[in-house]
Amino acid sequence: MKILDLFRHFTKSDWHWMSKFVASPVHNQHSTVSRLFAFFRKKLPEQEEGILSENLSKIIFEKEALGPAKLHHVSNYLLRVTQDYLAWDEWAQDEQAKSYYLLRACRRRGLDKPFRSHLARLQRLTDNHTQRNPEHYRFRYTLALEEYQHSMQAGRSDLGQAQALSELHDLAFVAEKLKNACILRSRQRVRQRDADAGLLSAVLDLVHRRPALLEIPAIAVYYFGYLALDEPETDDHFFALKTRLPQAARHFPTHELRDIYLLAINFCIHRINLRQENYLREVFDLYRSGLEQDVFLENGQVSRFTYTNIALAALRLHEFEWTYQFLQDFRDKLPETQRAGAYAFNLARFYCERGDYDRAMPLLQAMDFDDVLHNLTAKAMLLRMYYETGADNALESLLLSLDAYLRRKSQLGEQQRTAYQNTIRLLRRLIALPAADADARRHLRLEVQETLLVAEKDWLLRMLA
Repeated sequence: MKILDLFRHFTKSDWHWMSKFVASPVHNQHSTVSRLFAFFRKKLPEQEEGILSENLSKIIFEKEALGPAKLHHVSNYLLRVTQDYLAWDEWAQDEQAKSYYLLRACRRRGLDKPFRSHLARLQRLTDNHTQRNPEHYRFRYTLALEEYQHSMQAGRSDLGQAQALSELHDLAFVAEKLKNACILRSRQRVRQRDADAGLLSAVLDLVHRRPALLEIPAIAVYYFGYLALDEPETDDHFFALKTRLPQAARHFPTHELRDIYLLAINFCIHRINLRQENYLREVFDLYRSGLEQDVFLENGQVSRFTYTNIALAALRLHEFEWTYQFLQDFRDKLPETQRAGAYAFNLARFYCERGDYDRAMPLLQAMDFDDVLHNLTAKAMLLRMYYETGADNALESLLLSLDAYLRRKSQLGEQQRTAYQNTIRLLRRLIALPAADADARRHLRLEVQETLLVAEKDWLLRMLA
């Protein structure tokens, strides 16, 4: 039943308000629909299997003995009422949408004085609001369009109004087109496929010809963001974007600011992967600034991947005190089911980088990490510690188990698999090297340097130095 797909995602609040919705004759005039909803509310989610039985009609409508066709008809009515509730719930939470529809209702009903009063109030609120993202300009255009249509109805529209309407439409379109261009370009890089950007070239040319547009945060941020994505080897676009992040923090909602930060962070990661180590400081600064703005929190939680990436960036810069404090401060903001594993993994990495192997080893040996990449990184840390402490038997056992793990895990990408296989091969070569054979060490060091994919490459080079 289609209706079950919706009810499975209902919150306690949804069940409460939906019961009022179904009871309202404005939205539902069928008693059978009310009874069917009451049955679902009582039975879901604990007894879902019984709901799907063929005897459902008899259970709910035992006196009428409605057939399956009638039950299907009633469930379709309930589906429509539920869909109306979901639409109403979204509308009720969006004050801007409610204000717009009230304004439109006043215009369409010819309520001239209420229309002008409500329009003036909305314009004041919009002008005084700090938000200046693309959605802000789209709403301003919507208000201008309503004002123009109201003037047309009254027979008093003029060229100035039409010009203002056109300019607001341009601002809204340019800002949203650049935002969408960033989304499209990001997806292209992930999927390695071409895409049609439509009117993007004309928009880029317009901004280039009218640099005053770059005074508008919603345009400047996405303009330089797109150029940074499109020309990832050019520094200037990234730094132009970075200088505008404080402005974006004042004028963009948190969820949108998060996407902008991630765009800038991914630029840095690309440069770091090219071994341009100066971008480690840049990405760390972005993470630290983003934490201050709460952009990495969703519903009060930080994902374990973000938690790990932030800690890694700090550790690579030897920001040990900052890293330890970060791990403690954000531990309880991790999803509860992943909290113990993510915290133990990152604390172990912290101790490993500090050379405190006595604290790092137990944390890694006691955990079985559910994420493949976390598992591989944990095993790589143990390889380092076993080698450096001379735990030869443990090292050999781990090399064998890691090799089997790489062959067993089909979900691993080929590059990841190859990087760890190369690490096993090169580490075995290192173990077998005669201590006094300087030429052999030099040749192996050169081989490590020239091998493109090696996990723990920097550590291997240090061991061969």
